[in-house]
Amino acid sequence: MKQYPLNCLEIFSINNTCRSYDNFEDTYNNRRIDERFARVLDSIKPDIVHVQHLLFLSTSLIRLIKQRNIPIVFTLHDYWLLCPQGQFLKDNLTICNASSSSECAKCMISQLSIKKGILSAYYKLRARIPSSALQLLKKTYLNYAQKSFLSEEEAINKIRRRKDFITQLFKDVNLFVAPSRFLRSKFIEHRMPPDKIIFIRNGIDAGQFKHFERKKSDNIRFGFIGTIHPSKGLHILIEAFNRIKNENAELKIYGELLPYSGFEYYPRLLRKICRNKNTYFMGGFENSRVAEIFSEIDVLVFLSIWQENSPLTVQEAFSTNTPVIGSRIGGVPELIEDKKNGLLVEPGEPDDLYDKIKSIVNNPGLIESLRRGIDLPKSMEENRQEVEGLYKDLLKNKSD
Repeated sequence: MKQYPLNCLEIFSINNTCRSYDNFEDTYNNRRIDERFARVLDSIKPDIVHVQHLLFLSTSLIRLIKQRNIPIVFTLHDYWLLCPQGQFLKDNLTICNASSSSECAKCMISQLSIKKGILSAYYKLRARIPSSALQLLKKTYLNYAQKSFLSEEEAINKIRRRKDFITQLFKDVNLFVAPSRFLRSKFIEHRMPPDKIIFIRNGIDAGQFKHFERKKSDNIRFGFIGTIHPSKGLHILIEAFNRIKNENAELKIYGELLPYSGFEYYPRLLRKICRNKNTYFMGGFENSRVAEIFSEIDVLVFLSIWQENSPLTVQEAFSTNTPVIGSRIGGVPELIEDKKNGLLVEPGEPDDLYDKIKSIVNNPGLIESLRRGIDLPKSMEENRQEVEGLYKDLLKNKSD
């Protein structure tokens, strides 16, 4: 663990990658993390703890805070507490309804099969052998696991133990915050008490866009900004844009082409299917450059195929008066009002997306019309005041 000052804050950081996991339980209940966090708690003695995520940490941190009678606020950003994958998205990229532990077990076979030293060996091999050979080794190991030490019954029991463990967390947290109404409804659907979770939209740091000015171009510039992962639907965007024949339309893709575990093939696939010469892979970027990037696009395309919460990229687009073509899924329609500040498309449907892109290419005046319908997102200062109000209420209730 490292401790250092940053912008008047004292930072405690720990780099806990999945390489150190010895079993499935380590992914959500990690004693090594608990021990380090307990020392920090006892050192700083906070009045309140605000949790943003526990991925790569430990859900047991909640118990440690509760034992010290410290109020807890927990902002939800995805479904990780309910779904070990975090997105309710199956390996075949279809939406999961989380109807049974047996369905979860099928999807989670890689994590359920973790044994001591396996992940460490996997990442060492990943750096040394071709991805095709690595995938073959992975498949062989998982087949061996299912036949030798991970029965269907044991897999289901592991999933159930995780669910039971986290259900207790629901009781110990004082208040959950959902940045979208959709996310709030999903957690209530999965046994979260309604009075434990409130809706508060995230705020945006408008300062980075204070002097924003869009660069002029004779072309209509469509842009993708974000993580290049199958769940973000970039392959659908490329497939749809391949059909655009107008020379004055271009697509700029901002994001690093990384071989994410389980989807090592994806960067190669994107390059292979890209046939429109006006499609440009712009590479990764520092977040400090986001205003510069938006200055070079006219329409953001946000095509997630998982049930997004309240995507920051869409709110950044609106901060720069940039219309958005977005998926009609999750919390996205709460931000994008069809034909007012953007256009909604059915998730995973390249034909629908092509029609929407073509409508803008054939009628560029639509961009300005959509810009007039954009309202500025909530500021970070407004959001700060709302959250500070929650803190005050919880501390008052504690003292009463």
